[in-house]
Amino acid sequence: MNSRVKTYDIKVRDSIFSPNKKGVNKELIAHYKKNTSRSSKTLYKVYLFIEGKDLPFIKKVKYTLHKTFRNPVKTIERKSDNTNCSLVIWTWGLFNIKVELEDINGEIIHMNHYLNYGSEVKTKGVNWISTT
Repeated sequence: MNSRVKTYDIKVRDSIFSPNKKGVNKELIAHYKKNTSRSSKTLYKVYLFIEGKDLPFIKKVKYTLHKTFRNPVKTIERKSDNTNCSLVIWTWGLFNIKVELEDINGEIIHMNHYLNYGSEVKTKGVNWISTT
């Protein structure tokens, strides 16, 4: 019996810069806000998304965030206005995200992604916009 394992050229990414504005404007724009809870930590607007040459074969993505998020499980369907299944979160920390990709045939691909936007926070020349 010849069984083939299906693999896709897909990566999970995160960034403080919008993945939908790459190449449109060279200016680096990122958003932050002060946490209004007991903590005084700064929250960053972080984009979670997928990319790769096999993106057209993905139907939807389920992101399972840290348990401290109010609704930690988010499912994003791939649509013409969100082809990279982008999800915006506000966070101050780095943590692991469980990711389930569903392809157009209903097959599930499990992945893990550890947030790494922290290095971008230190990027020089970022235009930081305060959001309330």
